[in-house]
Amino acid sequence: MRENAYGAFANLGSALAPDRGARLDGGGGFFACRGAVYSLILILLVLVVSALAPLLMPHERDAMNLDSILAAPSVEHVLGTDDLGRDVFTRLIYAGRFSMLVALCAVAIALAIGVLLGAIAGYFGGAADAAVAIVVDLFLSVPVFLVLLVAASAGGGRIWIVPLVIGGTSWMETARVVRSILIPLREEAFVGAARAAGAKDASIVVRHMLPQALPAVVVSATVGFAQAMLVESALSFLGFGIQPPVPTWGNMLQNAHVFIRQAPLAAIVPGFMIFIMCLSFNYVGEGLRRALAIER
Repeated sequence: MRENAYGAFANLGSALAPDRGARLDGGGGFFACRGAVYSLILILLVLVVSALAPLLMPHERDAMNLDSILAAPSVEHVLGTDDLGRDVFTRLIYAGRFSMLVALCAVAIALAIGVLLGAIAGYFGGAADAAVAIVVDLFLSVPVFLVLLVAASAGGGRIWIVPLVIGGTSWMETARVVRSILIPLREEAFVGAARAAGAKDASIVVRHMLPQALPAVVVSATVGFAQAMLVESALSFLGFGIQPPVPTWGNMLQNAHVFIRQAPLAAIVPGFMIFIMCLSFNYVGEGLRRALAIER
């Protein structure tokens, strides 16, 4: 059973595990990767502007102007207005808050579950490893997007349901990576010395073993962030994600595709933001991989 769950990824954790003698510059480091640096700047810029949206935006998020429906871009409305006369640019900035918050919470949930189960499987082995493998097999054998649709629909589009569902169905890769890194570490001398000194299992794992898996977990988190944004956008586009009037890039795209000929920017811009932010997080993940000297 364990081979079914982990066999195809047996070398993934080892490939991501850092060499203890490796230099932290990783053959160039994070700042040597221009794409990663520019992507990080863009991510920080979007985060800051979204966080300060109430102070920076000239319009209210949900303010409607029925005399200016589907208006073309102008000085007053930089990206035009939607089908309810709401300023597209203002809603785009506010949408960044919710889209990125959902992705952040989803990644945090996935990391918490994945690291916990991966650590249990990697440190204890045996029956614990087999039990985790069964759970991983179960989640991998179920159509995840179908589960997402059913759970999100049952949750009624509540904001907290969406990251919970995404995080609860995307932890398996992290668990595999952590497990594969911890398995060889449990035979190391420093683990035996900690046991001999009377350290508890939880202390050994948290203080001595998990730090070795941290670089791989960080890279997994950055990639997972982009994936979580895509899943949230897909759910919202299908009408199962966060519901209007709360804006996300996904539900803005879903709402705007109906009148894309009359107001193309209302659909193009949220789609572009989804694309560019996912691309940016992937670039940042690659830069971190280099900086932490992770050799694939």
